Amino acid sequence: MRLILSILFLCCLGSSFAQEVLVGLEMNPVIQAKAAELNRLKDVSNGLDTVPMELPFFDDFREATIFPSDARWIDNYAFVNTDIPVYPVNRGAVTLDAISDSGQMYPIAVPGPTTFLADHLTSRYIRLDSIFTPAARALTPADSVYLSFWYQPEGRGKPPHVADSLMLRFLVTPEWDSITSTDTTHIDAVWQEIWRTQGMSLDTFYIHHNQYFVQVMIPIVDTQFFRKKFRFQFYNYVSLASSAEPSWQSNCSQWNLDEIYLNINRSTADTLRPEITFIERSPSMLKTYTSMPFPQYTDNPTNEMSDTLDILISNRDLIDHNSTYGYTMQQVNGVWLSDYSGGQYVIKPFYTYGYVTYIPFAHPPVLQLFPISAADSATFLITHHVEAVDGSLLGDTMQAYQRFYNYFAYDDGTPDAGYGLTPAGSLLAYRFKLNKTPDTLRAVQFLFNRTLSGNNVQFFYLKIWNDANGKPDQVMYEELVRPRFADSLNKFVTYHLDPPLRVSNTFYVGWEQTTNDNLNLGFDRYNNSREQILFNVSGQWLTSTFNGSLMIRPIVGKPIPLGIPERRDEIATLKIYPNPASGEVQINLPGSTSKSEVYTIQLYNLFGQEVLREIYGGKIDVSGLGPGIYIVTLSGSSRQVVGTAKLVVNR
Repeated sequence: MRLILSILFLCCLGSSFAQEVLVGLEMNPVIQAKAAELNRLKDVSNGLDTVPMELPFFDDFREATIFPSDARWIDNYAFVNTDIPVYPVNRGAVTLDAISDSGQMYPIAVPGPTTFLADHLTSRYIRLDSIFTPAARALTPADSVYLSFWYQPEGRGKPPHVADSLMLRFLVTPEWDSITSTDTTHIDAVWQEIWRTQGMSLDTFYIHHNQYFVQVMIPIVDTQFFRKKFRFQFYNYVSLASSAEPSWQSNCSQWNLDEIYLNINRSTADTLRPEITFIERSPSMLKTYTSMPFPQYTDNPTNEMSDTLDILISNRDLIDHNSTYGYTMQQVNGVWLSDYSGGQYVIKPFYTYGYVTYIPFAHPPVLQLFPISAADSATFLITHHVEAVDGSLLGDTMQAYQRFYNYFAYDDGTPDAGYGLTPAGSLLAYRFKLNKTPDTLRAVQFLFNRTLSGNNVQFFYLKIWNDANGKPDQVMYEELVRPRFADSLNKFVTYHLDPPLRVSNTFYVGWEQTTNDNLNLGFDRYNNSREQILFNVSGQWLTSTFNGSLMIRPIVGKPIPLGIPERRDEIATLKIYPNPASGEVQINLPGSTSKSEVYTIQLYNLFGQEVLREIYGGKIDVSGLGPGIYIVTLSGSSRQVVGTAKLVVNR
């Protein structure tokens, strides 16, 4: 019965799901890396904030801290970032989704329509009973206390379903331990729901509100909240879509929050916080790549540098501000420095005029090339600054590094989603162009996302193609490999080419799938290189339908330095004879294997289905198999694969 269902599913998959698919992350490596770095996690239940903070309470998540600041928040479930929010109030926001403080999906997450409680964003205790400046006095509802915040569904993530929700609640009674002479009983905190909104896509949200972020103003008038230990908490309920294949199940239901502000003497009209701010992070100074090999840059620097930059600047005040904008390019550990000044310009209020469109500010030219040298690598610090010159003291600064190492990268190093193809036999090709040609392709780096089930650890053929009229042509390199993951989190894994490959002009890096499963390659939604992504599921190369960048980085140039070697899977290529075959096949053990261990031979078709399994005895009979291509694996007693090969069966 299971085989029949599988065949029916595959038939449907071939007709309805022959495509590229983008899914959310099942694990967030950025959060995982930060948690490992801190080696500690704040705990909501322990109430570690023993000293309540005083008003005002404000956070705009401008600093790239990954976790919310423990100066204001007591948990690490939400994710501070610049990747997911779209047109935030200012640079950065905090995201709630279905991934916990460990960077993994919550263990209670199950496929289907049932919602489950996911992220929390919980404030420290706040003194809402008193203020202490200019003089100490008690607070009452007459002090007009308001909590305000901006929110957005989806962003660059996955939209919350209609059944999903973002909610806000206030603490009524803190948790406590009831201690008697014979027992200790823990009493949970009591909360009161204050506000909620249902899930929707960002497009629907914009149609309803005509803006990408919406501000909510909540008055606090109930006297039960005017206490020494006031606390508020945002949280979300999430539902996962059903999926016939576990490799496609993923994170979803993102909500972005910005500028959370609690204070007295406010009103429903107190929606304004004057600032002149950058909205998006610093762009790459390169036209095409976020990073590239320095020798490839120096061979044609004029063609590689951007002509202009795209900078979003907002004046979130109700009055004009005469301001200056500029940027500097400075070599790290060097003396080279270049300045650009956009002069002065009167920035008008965003609420009436939108973002700054003045070209010297919004689209500044790139007038200087990075200095050329014989070095193999270089790093430059880019600093953008905007500030009012009318005495208002408003302004903002942002920085980024422009790196030139030995690899090409379209991505920014942070996966926002997972990319995959289906069905088996699908081809993916990522285009790269050389300036200094020919060059030596020595390795390819991939960042695959870890998944809950591990169903993405499937064999695929790493392939390199040359170019013919803008499409992949001849296969220059092919190797059967599987997704691997770095020991250090949020890092690429290097697949060394053996031997290194000579490439010229334009080449393509990618894969051929052997199963229907999503390989779940890291996908950067922030940087868009869609035109360089090609896929082939039906015999024709097509350009990707998704805006973003694949996390694939070819390494070219001189031999890769030794020292800290990349871990490589010890998987040998099996020697099979004859191949093609129609009957009995001889399989030789790799030289590195132990002759005393018991091994298992398995054969898989290109749909990833196991068609043969038996204890290794030197030979197998394939006369009962249909014609086609099969993958042969040799596994030891620990189920570790030690050898693979491709076998062609003919008649």
